Amino acid sequence: MVGQDDKLTAKSKVDLARLPPCYDALKPHVQRVNHRVALYKRADESILEKPNPYDEEQGWMRTDGVLRPVWSCGPVLPTSLVDLLDTTEREQEDEEEEVEEEEFESDDSIENDD
Repeated sequence: MVGQDDKLTAKSKVDLARLPPCYDALKPHVQRVNHRVALYKRADESILEKPNPYDEEQGWMRTDGVLRPVWSCGPVLPTSLVDLLDTTEREQEDEEEEVEEEEFESDDSIENDD
């Protein structure tokens, strides 16, 4: 398991579902919740004064007339994790290429034997 001083590597066993959200993802979520709670708290008023959900700091954005949640106000993945994923993907591609080359070479040797 990854501890406080340990680095996340490809062999680290981390259940990502148990990790808390980062601040950049938590902030717009809290803003959306706050907007909805504010509406519920004022529901008994005859004239409801409220900010538009797509106003700044409300956690929503309007695209082509459709409200969409702001999922993150920063990068979704830390740079170190992106680098790790890129490295792992490159290693897997290299291994696949080596296997394909070995299969091709073995096919050539079989054809030459015939």
